[in-house]
Amino acid sequence: MAEQVIAPATGEQAPETEPVVTPAVQEPETVESLKAKLAEAERKAQNKTEEAERHYKKLSKFEEEEKKRQEAAMSDLEKAQKKAAELEAENKRLKVDTLKQSVAAKLGLPESLALRLQGETKEEIEADAKEILETLPKKSPQIDATNPNGGSQRTETDAERRKRLNI
Repeated sequence: MAEQVIAPATGEQAPETEPVVTPAVQEPETVESLKAKLAEAERKAQNKTEEAERHYKKLSKFEEEEKKRQEAAMSDLEKAQKKAAELEAENKRLKVDTLKQSVAAKLGLPESLALRLQGETKEEIEADAKEILETLPKKSPQIDATNPNGGSQRTETDAERRKRLNI
C-alpha cells in the first residue's frame, strides 16, 4: 500500500519544509596553491610599493616646482624680509646655544650635556642644568687596599714634615 498525504479538508495546507542545504565540502588547499597565492600577494604588494614611490617622487617634484614658483613671484622686499627672518632665527639659536654652553661650564655640567639643556633665558637654562646635576650620580673615590686614601692626593705641609722628622 502506498501512503498518501491528505491535506486537511478545512482549507489548511500542509506545512512546507525548507530544503536542507548541505554545506559544500571544501577541499584542503595544497602547499602549492598557498605558495601561488602568497607569490601573487607579494607581487601585488611590490606593485603598490613601486606605485607609491612613483607618486612620492612626482609629488616631491611638484612641491619643489611650487616652491620655486613662489620664490620667483616674491618681490625683492619680500625676499629680503624672508632672509632677515631666517638670519634672526639663526642668530637667536646661536645665542641660546652659547648661553647653554656657558651655563654648563659655570655649573660644572659635562660638555656633552650642554646643548641638551632646555630653556630660552639664562634662568631657565640654569634651573634645568641644576636639575640635571642633581640627577647625575655622584662620583665617589675608589677606596681599596692599595689606595686607602681613596685617591686623594694630599701632601704634607712643611710644618707637618718638620714635626714628623722632629726638626
